[in-house]
Amino acid sequence: MERQGSELALEPAGAGGVVVHVNPDDEESPVFLAWKDLTVTARRHMRPLLNGVTGKITAGFYAIMGPSGSGKSTLLNTLSCRLDRGVTVAGELKLNGQLYSNAELKLLSGYVMQDDLLNAHLTVEETLRYTAELRMPRGSTPEERMARVEEVMQQVGLTHVRSVIVGSPIKKGISGGERKRLCVAMELLTRPKLLFLDEPTSGLDSVTALSLCRLLRRLATSRTCTVVCTIHQPQAKIFNLFDQLLLLNRGNIVYQGPAQGALEFFGRSGFPCPAFENPADHFLDVITPNMNDSVESFVEKEAALKRHYTAPAVDHLLDNPRPLILPRDTTPWHKQFRVLLRRSLKETWRKRNATYVLLAQTVIMAILIGTVFLRIGTSQTSVTRRQPVLFFTVINQGMFGALIVINSFPSERMLSLRERAAGTYHVSAYFLAKITAETVSQLPAPILFSCVVYFLVGFQAVASKFFIFMAFMVLCSLSATSLALAVSAIARTTDMAVTVLPMGLEVCRLFGGFFLSPANIPVYFKWLNALSYCQYTYVGISLNELHGLKLYCTPSQLNAKTGQCPTTSGEQTIKALGLDYISIGGCAGVLIGYILFCRVVAYLGVRYIKY
Repeated sequence: MERQGSELALEPAGAGGVVVHVNPDDEESPVFLAWKDLTVTARRHMRPLLNGVTGKITAGFYAIMGPSGSGKSTLLNTLSCRLDRGVTVAGELKLNGQLYSNAELKLLSGYVMQDDLLNAHLTVEETLRYTAELRMPRGSTPEERMARVEEVMQQVGLTHVRSVIVGSPIKKGISGGERKRLCVAMELLTRPKLLFLDEPTSGLDSVTALSLCRLLRRLATSRTCTVVCTIHQPQAKIFNLFDQLLLLNRGNIVYQGPAQGALEFFGRSGFPCPAFENPADHFLDVITPNMNDSVESFVEKEAALKRHYTAPAVDHLLDNPRPLILPRDTTPWHKQFRVLLRRSLKETWRKRNATYVLLAQTVIMAILIGTVFLRIGTSQTSVTRRQPVLFFTVINQGMFGALIVINSFPSERMLSLRERAAGTYHVSAYFLAKITAETVSQLPAPILFSCVVYFLVGFQAVASKFFIFMAFMVLCSLSATSLALAVSAIARTTDMAVTVLPMGLEVCRLFGGFFLSPANIPVYFKWLNALSYCQYTYVGISLNELHGLKLYCTPSQLNAKTGQCPTTSGEQTIKALGLDYISIGGCAGVLIGYILFCRVVAYLGVRYIKY
C-alpha cells in the first residue's frame, strides 16, 4: 500500500469488508487499529518521519510519548487520516481488519487538536448545540440533541459555564481548561468509538491537566470509546492513568505495551527507574541524547533497548476483518446551511458594535459629502460638480464595503479547516451561510448612505431615479465586498490580504471612468477598464442622473460667440464623456456578474487552499 499526504483515504471498506451503519447489538464493542511496516516520508526532503513501525490499538487509554521530533503527531495523524500534503505513506493500516477511508473514520471517531479553535462569540451551550445539530445522526430529534448536550456538559463538568461565551484574547471568556474540555465535549456528542487528542494537556496547569486526563480515563474505562493521545512529558499522576504506552524516538517505536510494564522493560534493558522519579521523565531521559552522552554511549543505549523490544503480533488483527459500526451519518446539506446560517447570524449579532460603528461612519461621511456638494442645482456650475460627487459616492461605498470583510475568512480559516476535517459540514454550506449573514449585515449601510446623500446633494427628485441610485450603491458595496472576499480567501492571512487588496482597489478607481472617461481610454488598457467595478457603478449612476436632466444658463454664462448655453441637457455630457457605450441595465448586469465571479473565486479559495 502506498498513499500520499492527506489523501491516505485508504480504500473504502466496502471494497474489502462489510460496513454496517448502525447495529445496536454491536455498539458497545470497541474498534481496533493495527498497522504493520508503516513508513511515512516527507517527499520534499525525502526524510522518513516513521520508519517501518508495527503496532496496534485495541481498547483503553493510550499515550503516545517521545521527545520533540520523535514522530508522535505523525503517527497520530496517520492513524486518523489527517496527514498534511507532501507526505507519502506506505505499509499496512487497517481498522477492524479492513482498509478504511477518511470519510468512514470521521463517522466513528473524534479528533481534538492541540489548539483550541472555537467560535469566540458563542456560549458553551450554543457551541455544543450547533455541533449536535450538525454532527449527530440525522434521525435525532431536537429533544434527543438537547438531552445529549446536557449529558455531555455534565460529563465534562461544564454546566456552571453553560451561558458564558467562549471568548478570545481580546474578549474574556471561559478558562483554558474549560476550553479544552469544551473541545472534548464537542467530539463526545456523537459517541465516538475512537477519540484522538494531540497534546491535550499543552498550555494547562498541572491540576487542570490532571482533571482532563481523569476525564479521558473514565471515557476509556467505559469500553465504548478508545482514547489515543500524544503527550510530551506528563506528571507522574497522569502517567499512572494510562493503560497503554507507545514510546517513540526518531521515527521508531522504542516500547509498546502496558504503561506500568515499561518500568520493567527499561529495567530489563539496563536502565532502571530511580525511586521517587517520574517514570515519564526517566524514559525520555534515557532515549533522548543529552550533553553528557557520547555518540557511542547513545548508540549503545539504543541497541540495548532494541534488543529487548519485541513488536506486537498484529497479523491476526490485519487478516480477520470485523464489521465497521458507523454510529452516525452525514447531515443533509440543506440542514447544514440552515444551522450554519443561524450560527453566523448570531455571531454577527454578537459583533454588532462593529456594525453600529459602520453605520455611524456611513452617516457622517454621507453628511460630509452632502454638505460639501450641497444642492448643486441645475445651473452650468453644476456640470463640473455633478460628476465628481457621483464618482466620490462610488469610491466611498467601495472602500467601506471592502474593509468590512477583509478579515472574514483569514480569521476563521483554521476553525473552518478543523470543522471540515471532523466532517461537520460541506464547504459550500459554510460559505453560503457565512456570506449570506454578512450580506444581511452590510445592506443597511449603502441604503442609509443613499437616503442621506441623494437629497442633500440634490440629484433629480424622481422616485425611480432614487431607487436606481440606491440599487447601484448596494451593488457597488457588494462588488467591493466580493473582491475583498476573493483576495482574503486566496491570500490566506489578514496581513497578506491587506497588502494585496489596496492594489486591486486602486486599479478599480483609476479605471473607474472618472479620471479616464470611457471615450479616452487607450486601447491597450481596455481590459483593465472592463475589470473595474467602479466604472460600471459610476457609469450606471451617471446615466441614471444625466438622462432627462435639463440645465439652464444665467446671462453671464452664455457663450460669448454663439450667445447660446454651453450645456443644456445631461445627454450632452453623456456623449462628451462616452458614457453611452452601455445601458443602465447593462451596468447592473455586469456588476451582478462581477459579484458572482468574485464569490466563486472566494469559494474555490476556501475549498481548496487548506494550509
